[in-house]
Amino acid sequence: MPYALFEDDQKLSQEFPTEQDCWAHANEAGLVDLVDGKTVLEDGYTIQPCEAGEPIAVPPPVT
Repeated sequence: MPYALFEDDQKLSQEFPTEQDCWAHANEAGLVDLVDGKTVLEDGYTIQPCEAGEPIAVPPPVT
């Protein structure tokens, strides 16, 4: 089952084959913090299993 990075239940990233690969991507994007010795995502972000081919959410244009 693939995993992806989500914000408020909207898929933000491509699918990754493992949860660990998704964590590595989030870390590269600067979304991972170390809190009390635990690795956590910034507020609002989660890593969740997803369906292959599920579309990525596109933010609305800034006007």
